[in-house]
Amino acid sequence: MSVDLTGAADLHCHFAPDAHRERSVDAFDAARDAAAAGHAAIVLKSHDYPTASVAWAVDQVVEGVRVFGGICCDREVGGVNPAAVEVALRVGAKVVWLPTLTSRQDQLNGVGPALGIPGPGIGITDDDGGLLPETREVLDLVAEHDAVLATGHVTAAEHLAVVRAFGRRGKLVVTHATEPLAGPNLSVDQCVELAELGAFIELSAMTCIGALASRPVAELAACARAVGPRRCTLATDYGQKANPRPAEGLQGFADALETERVSEADIRRMACENPCGLLGL
Repeated sequence: MSVDLTGAADLHCHFAPDAHRERSVDAFDAARDAAAAGHAAIVLKSHDYPTASVAWAVDQVVEGVRVFGGICCDREVGGVNPAAVEVALRVGAKVVWLPTLTSRQDQLNGVGPALGIPGPGIGITDDDGGLLPETREVLDLVAEHDAVLATGHVTAAEHLAVVRAFGRRGKLVVTHATEPLAGPNLSVDQCVELAELGAFIELSAMTCIGALASRPVAELAACARAVGPRRCTLATDYGQKANPRPAEGLQGFADALETERVSEADIRRMACENPCGLLGL
């Protein structure tokens, strides 16, 4: 029997067109698949451009699911650019990701160079580890608009700085925690620490299932147990041509976690209740 994911929300759904990867779905495909699966919402993510306008258009056409967009604070929008973030939020963006593929961290781990992205990468803190003024301004905007701040691919030290500043103030998600292929490859202990400071820990299907899997499902199940389902969200990070389509992938991820003795009630808390709460649904 499959886990009942009626009412789920995937906060991390990639789609075509994309400047870096071939995608399995466009925005309409992703929304229709989610509606057919009985999901409540998806959030469209692009590393390259703001997605709120795309999401708005799809939301007008596809019935049975809410479609939201966001913005990544990457080089293509001017980095950590409060003006770009403010416009995105004013037209309905629900998630603001700190730098991803053009982050300082993804230069350190080789992701940026592998995609032809020049260094040194975008940081969100100064030389003393304090948040930069533009980072603080973005945090203020996210709080003002009751949106969700996501950590993107920033370094472990930057994760800690931003969660300390925002974890008790607003809605904050640690992007694909424990993912070794992008970002700082956070440990379970680091995830527990960040959750205790107020963050939600996003566990993604891409980390453990499919062509880009780098960890066994059991490790993500163990992380969910250590952090606790009240502070975790499940997402796919799918949209890659080589992986399952996002809605199908979320179901496969949930079923795999149940096989690792995570209860259906806890899975629904992480896949439905928590992300829908973050979106205000």
